[in-house]
Amino acid sequence: MSAEFAKLRYLAFPKWTAVAVLAAAVVVGVALLVFSPSDPKWYETTPAIVLTLVLPLAGITLGAWIATLEFASGTMQRTLTAEPDRHRVLWSKLLVVLIAMALIALAAVAAGFGLADFAAHRASVAIDDADLGRHLFSEVPQALSATALGFAVGLLTRSIGGGIAGGFALSFVLDGALRAIPAVGDYTYGQLSGDLAGAISGGTETINGPAIALVGTIAWVVVLLLPGWIRFARGDLR
Repeated sequence: MSAEFAKLRYLAFPKWTAVAVLAAAVVVGVALLVFSPSDPKWYETTPAIVLTLVLPLAGITLGAWIATLEFASGTMQRTLTAEPDRHRVLWSKLLVVLIAMALIALAAVAAGFGLADFAAHRASVAIDDADLGRHLFSEVPQALSATALGFAVGLLTRSIGGGIAGGFALSFVLDGALRAIPAVGDYTYGQLSGDLAGAISGGTETINGPAIALVGTIAWVVVLLLPGWIRFARGDLR
């Protein structure tokens, strides 16, 4: 696992991903500070809306990157020589990237909260700090599930481009198509993960309760993760 942490520390891709996420949080905070809207809802919801767009994209990208890094660089055999247990290799990668994404998401939440709260006080607008915090923190589970989804697709395709494109297609294109099916629409990945965020924020109408949303989101990730995991564990990697 230390090797995976070292990759995150020393390689440029995860650093730029973190910078992009934090930049988005800072930009929206600065925008609120500059334009100083009088409606409290702007301060309580706008930072969360931005993170809703940015965090899943960053999660899919970072998950696909760490799953495909050795395939892209041709160092997979070297990795397996150092650690022959393929399951341990994958668990280490997945756990490390989830920890990294959690830290990035929490840093973005903290930045968004601090700047939005400061901007509201600067504009003499009274806001509900608890509501702001719930809206922002509700984006963290979606960031983590998107990271696992990107990891799953990247592991299956063994290509960072394929992993990112496939993750985006599953999250936005296929999910949208499945929502049009009456018997399936309430249980798509997007609906369940959105319901989980809505249950945490308390400000969004949901279809599924928090328990079903949590279990359903995890189930989607596991189902998507299994094919690539089995292929990696049992297949020829030469």
